[in-house]
Parts: sequence; structure tokens; C-alpha cells
Amino acid sequence: MKIGIVGAGSAGLFAASELGKSGIPDLEIKVFDQGPPVDKRYCAISEGLACMGCDPCKIMSGIGGAGAFSSGILNLDENIGGDLAQLCNNAGLDAKQIIGHIEAFFLQNGAPDKLFNPFQNEQKLKDLLFRAASMDIRFVPIKQRLLGTENTPNVIKSIQKTLESDYDVKFFPNTKVQRFDANKQLYFGNKEKTDSQEKFDAILLAPGRWGMVWLSKQCEELGIRTSYLPLDIGVRVEVPSIILEEICENIQRDPKFHIITPTYNDFVRTFCVNHKGYVVKEMYEEKIVGVNGHQFTSDGDSRNSNFAFLIRQALTAPLEDTTEYGRAIAKQASVLGGYKPLIQTLGDLRKGHRSRPALISKNPVQPTLNDVTPGDIAMAYPYRFVKDILEGLERLDHIIPGVNNDSTLLYAPEFKRSAKLVQVSPFLESKRFKKIFFAGDGAGLSRGIVGAAVTGIIAAQGILRRIYK
Repeated sequence: MKIGIVGAGSAGLFAASELGKSGIPDLEIKVFDQGPPVDKRYCAISEGLACMGCDPCKIMSGIGGAGAFSSGILNLDENIGGDLAQLCNNAGLDAKQIIGHIEAFFLQNGAPDKLFNPFQNEQKLKDLLFRAASMDIRFVPIKQRLLGTENTPNVIKSIQKTLESDYDVKFFPNTKVQRFDANKQLYFGNKEKTDSQEKFDAILLAPGRWGMVWLSKQCEELGIRTSYLPLDIGVRVEVPSIILEEICENIQRDPKFHIITPTYNDFVRTFCVNHKGYVVKEMYEEKIVGVNGHQFTSDGDSRNSNFAFLIRQALTAPLEDTTEYGRAIAKQASVLGGYKPLIQTLGDLRKGHRSRPALISKNPVQPTLNDVTPGDIAMAYPYRFVKDILEGLERLDHIIPGVNNDSTLLYAPEFKRSAKLVQVSPFLESKRFKKIFFAGDGAGLSRGIVGAAVTGIIAAQGILRRIYK
């Protein structure tokens, strides 16, 4: 029995684990991953930080997916990272139990022991919930674990070794799957040439955020139905770490605030908070830059904290393509920045001024990312989004005093590429073709490390059901 998995991110790794521990004799599991879409010869140390000894080469293969390039926050809640409770319920599975299994597997493979649990500080949590509610802001308390930028590559490497030694899972890094067909056949090579092909009894497509455009095109060619999901786009906000210290160190490491802006009633949220962390540049594809954030489990020497401030925007006909819309905005920002991220003080954005290098050099908050272009984010973003950012930060300032200061730094573009949602059965199987399964962020089924892992486990359970039938 041969199972082919496309994508070695969280979804693919946990699917392989679930299949491997089934104990089916002579089960052959192969995991293929093309690696990052653009040469990423850097990790957390890319911006001149001291080497943490984590060896960037360990993540160059793509094993671990986009999560291997992040600070590695594990959100241990069925309501974060997708509608995990509903997905599990549809398959007759227990979401809390599965998330517990995922957490334990990370711990077995070197994840730090420290648990960030907001419910242990009942009075502080209650006070924060009250302050948020009084400003019409929703705070979402959840348990979290932080892998840390310096630890994530080693955790991923340990998971890979565990799967190889315990279940004889075969990994094929830096291997491009050109396409797949209805007969569960994978074709390898590039657009111009197919080098080889291999047939499987079942395949799981979990290409992650890096492969979601490829996946949607493949589904379109095979007549597998997909639908557009809302776009998440905004800025990365950088402030002095003291501003976030009370919340990040005493309540929740990655606090989740949900805001409805007054003018347009748009949903804005904080995401990927990096306390005492660093803003880093990413290359999503040629000539399209973006920003992300990193943090270490042992606090580094950064005096700043940063977080993504994202607007969720759906589109209706005839402009439903949120993927291309987000890409167009990001490309526009990249062009204006000379293919570097734009940086602007909040004060300048508010006043309609372009930020200039001389002003940035004197700003009370100094950037942790230097490979940037001071400019005007309003030249790249639609007015509606700029208005949402300004109104959202003004409201958030009542909960976190100081985030709305003129000296607050904003980086753009910050966007989470929007995948198309693949239409699947309760066990994440294609409704058109049997034994073709989907999982993870690239299929629009999850958002984040834990969410993707949950969908990988559900899909693996679906594959096992097909095998036993």
C-alpha cells in the first residue's frame, strides 16, 4: 500500500505520523516537498542578529513548511487556526483530544516545556477582558506554547527523524511535484518537462501557503470545486517591548484582539505577536516582498515587540479573487519600496506625510529591520484599509496604551496569502475523486501550525478508512 503526501509542513508531517502508527504492514509513505519558493538564505539571523547556532541549512529543504521560518507559536485551542471543532466533529473526532496529541508530539521532539496559560492569572485575565469589552474589543484567551525561532528547526528535524526511524517514512526534499491526476499519480519536474511519475493508492495534497496557488490551478484543471476565502492584509506594528510586557509576560504570549472598525465595520485582528522580537523580511515570490516577525524563547536583546495588524476582507463578483487582489497590493507596495518593505511612522501615516530616513533615524522607536525603504503606505494601500488601520490602533490603544503613539513603526506589506477552499468530504477527501485527500493552509482548511496538523490527522484517518474498506 503506497501513500503519497505532497507537502512536508505541519499537515503532511502529522498525517505521516497518523498513518505510520496505524501499524498496517508493508505501508509505504512518501513525503515530497519542493522547498521555499524563493531562495531564503537566512532565518532569524538574517538581519544581523547574533547566530543562535540553529543552522539555517536545516530548514532550507522545506521540511516543516512555512512554520519552520516563523517563531513557532502553537495555539492550543480548537477555535484558533480554523474551525477545528467543526472539522473534527464532522469526522466524529474529538478536537481537544487531537490537539492534546499534537502538543504531546511536539514536546516529545524538543518543544520547550513552558506553557503560557492565561487562565492561571484569573484576576489579570478578568481585568483585561473587562477593559477589552468596555471598548467593544474581543480578547480571546488561549493556552499557547512558543517553540521559538532558535528552536523550531531542531524540533522539525527531530520530528522528521522520528517519522523516519519509527515508521520508515521516506522524505524527498527539494522535489517539485508538477501535477497530479485523478488516478493518484504524481508527476515530477517543472512546467517544461516531466522528469518522472509515480502512482499511489492514495494521495494527500498539503502544499501549504507556498503551494496554494499551484494547488488551486491543479484543482481547476481536474474540475475539483474550490471557493475563494477572505484576504488578510495589513501592516506589522513595532513598539517598545515595555508596552506589551504586562500582557505578554503575565497573561498571554501571543494575545488575540478582535476589533470591528467604526467606519466600515471591518474585522481587524492582532496576529503573530513577537514580544522582544524582530521584524524580518520575506520574499513570497520574485519582486514581491513581505514582512514577518521572529522571537526567541530566551529573550534576545531586542527592546521592541511587533505584531501583525490584519484586516479581513472578502470580495464578491466579479472581483472574487482575493489571492490576486492581495498579491496586487503587495506588489504595489514592493514597487514603491524598491523591492524592500515600506516603513512609516504612525504619526506620518496619520498626517499624510511620507516618512524619510532622517526622521526614522531620530524616531524614539528604532526599527529592528534595516533593509527597508521609508515611504508612504497610503500610496500602496486602498484608503479603506488605511482607515481601518488608523481606527483599529486608536481603539486598541485603550487596551494597550502606547500602540497609537506617533513613534509607532508600521511595515508593509504584511499579508497572509489567501488560499482557495477545496470542497471536501468530512474526512477531507475530494468529492469528485476517491482517495485524493487535502489538508492544511494551502487547501484553505486551516491557518497555522496546530490547525494544519489537525487537518492532516483528519485526512490520515480518512485514508485509513479507505484502506480498510
